Amino acid sequence: MKHLTAMVAGSLALLSAVSCDFLETKVESNITTNNFFKSTKDFDMALTGIYYTFTSVEWDAQHRYGDYFTGFMYWGRIGTDECFVGTGNNGEEMIGFYTYTPEHLFVEKVWYMQYLGIQRANVVIDRLNAYKGDNISDKDRSRILGEAHFLRGWFYFQLARYYGEVPLVLDETTDISKLNTKKASLEEVYAQIIKDYQTAEELLPEVNTVGHAHKYAATALMARAYLQMSGYPLQDKSAAALAADACKRVISSGRFALVKDYFSQFDGKHEHNSEYIFDVEFDNSASSSLYGGQVGTVDGIPHVDQVYWTQVRAFPEMYKKFDPEDLRRESINNGGHIVYNKSTGKAEIVYDTDYEGNYWVYKFRHPLDRSDRGSTWANWCNNINFPIIRYADVLLMLAEAENRANGAPSAQALEYVNQVRRRGFGKDINTPDPAVDLPMSGGDAFGEVILKERSLELCFEGHRWADLVRFGKLQEAYRSVGNDPEWLLTPAYQTLKENCKEKHSIFPIPQSVIDASNGAIEQNPIWK
Repeated sequence: MKHLTAMVAGSLALLSAVSCDFLETKVESNITTNNFFKSTKDFDMALTGIYYTFTSVEWDAQHRYGDYFTGFMYWGRIGTDECFVGTGNNGEEMIGFYTYTPEHLFVEKVWYMQYLGIQRANVVIDRLNAYKGDNISDKDRSRILGEAHFLRGWFYFQLARYYGEVPLVLDETTDISKLNTKKASLEEVYAQIIKDYQTAEELLPEVNTVGHAHKYAATALMARAYLQMSGYPLQDKSAAALAADACKRVISSGRFALVKDYFSQFDGKHEHNSEYIFDVEFDNSASSSLYGGQVGTVDGIPHVDQVYWTQVRAFPEMYKKFDPEDLRRESINNGGHIVYNKSTGKAEIVYDTDYEGNYWVYKFRHPLDRSDRGSTWANWCNNINFPIIRYADVLLMLAEAENRANGAPSAQALEYVNQVRRRGFGKDINTPDPAVDLPMSGGDAFGEVILKERSLELCFEGHRWADLVRFGKLQEAYRSVGNDPEWLLTPAYQTLKENCKEKHSIFPIPQSVIDASNGAIEQNPIWK
């Protein structure tokens, strides 16, 4: 049983009991932080409430299909050279076409969800540090504190990447005025992120319950934070070496390995594999209030017969970026659509001229057999876990970090990159192959190589936007696509892609937050 289905209403009410101007929640029970925490079980329930933030079913009645990841994944991919999204009910296309404003729903939603998670983490940290009873072992105390710090670090990392300077709220408080504080500098925010990850790395066990953070998840995400610091806008070269060191700690643990079949990671049948360092658990079996991740309904296969629905399509240039022999190109369905054989109840992929120019995002695709789904919408959504960080990402990060720190990757780091590539081409990862392997290079030339390789390996997993920002190439990449004559929307896009400006390397502070702060929180200068 996936742990997120074990959520109880009491823990959600408890962890939502604290309200602030930019973090309003409704109290639904008389359980409070003052009378709840009495045992390890109670703290574990509270931890579940933090993890539950990832699924974000509480945003509103219309956005409960893993909605945290709707925002997270949209922002990570659309508005880049990977894919675009058509017109939606909530203006999703405004994100991809850079027409959004500080009033946009997603701008507010992603901010809200980070601070909701932070507040829940603060409750656990403060209450466990204050707990004087004898019902919690030292081992459990360390684990629970480690998970709470890990999660707080994650939420602040999202805020730093997307919004830049943000308020640091590090304790449980019911005093609204204390939350309406001025923004911390970006350096201060990242310092807190690293501190949380370091604490988590120290306290967490090497192996934890399925779906929960462990020591090396903290180390891997610490590496990602350091790597982001090493690029735009901070350009902290010293952080690159620290990122490399963290990557090496994950690699040397010996706990992770590349899976042989690339696509087996995303089929829903091989979850908790050797490559997933940390992933978000989804389950669509409970009820209509917990549908699972939208990773498989939005990004799966095109809408046919009111069974599948997707608005996300890849650019032709993204598809053609892959070598024809690269198996990972199958992350994109080039021109196919789904039809059903009523006699068998099976789906078939059909290619015809009516769908030419449609490059459907096919990663995390929903299984094609409709016979076991019943009639409820929840059953049409898949429950594929979503990878926050994979081992392949760590291997690629090491090479980038060493290049930033030393001017070139080490021979070992390059070998790791080539192992990732060999797997992508269906080769034995440990056997050098001149037809596939990248040659040694360094500096900007290798930077271009590793940026492309990250796109091929990690496409549609929510990393591209942050990668392009880190390399200072967001505008360049976004304006390079939409020129292919196969693309049906080319004329319109020629105008739309010019919307991407320098200010879009960061998102605006939600206007609702600014209005509620009584002047304490100001808009990002680049957005004024």
